[in-house]
Formats: sequence, structure tokens, C-alpha cells
Amino acid sequence: MNRQNFFDHITKLAKKHLFDYLLLLTLGIFFLVLLSLSRGERMAQFMILALFIIFYIFWGITHHLLDKSLRPKIVLEYFLIGITILLLLQIILI
Repeated sequence: MNRQNFFDHITKLAKKHLFDYLLLLTLGIFFLVLLSLSRGERMAQFMILALFIIFYIFWGITHHLLDKSLRPKIVLEYFLIGITILLLLQIILI
């Protein structure tokens, strides 16, 4: 797939699922603000991160369920990415 086809494909997906991606982006920014406000409070930061990861996994499952493309492999992928993000951000925040 060349670069132009890739960007056309991404643009088509973004238009088709605009609400989904805007919801994820908006709540991601909201959680980053909460994370910033709780600077220095490790337990609060962990809880905020955990809530975002739970939301992210739920969002991914719902997104693919509505798109009729949900597979066990996709659920596992969202779960593993969520856990990886949680661990990496915990390491960065310590």
C-alpha cells in the first residue's frame, strides 16, 4: 500500500468513525488533565490511569462491536495495549 492510499484509507475511517475517535480523544485529554492535577499523589494517579485503561478497553470493544469486526484477538490486543500503557506510564510517573 503506498502512502497516498494509506492516507485515503485513514481519512475514510476517520470520517466513518468520527464520533468514536472524538470521544476517545476528548476523554484521553480529560484523563491527562486529571493526571496532571494529581501530580505527586501516586495512588490517585494509579487509579486515574487504571480508569482510563478500563475505558480504553471498553471503548475498543464497543467500537469493534458496532463495526461488526469484534474478534477475541482484538479484545486481547486492546487488553495487552492497555496493560502496557499502564505499566509504561507508571514507570514514567515514579
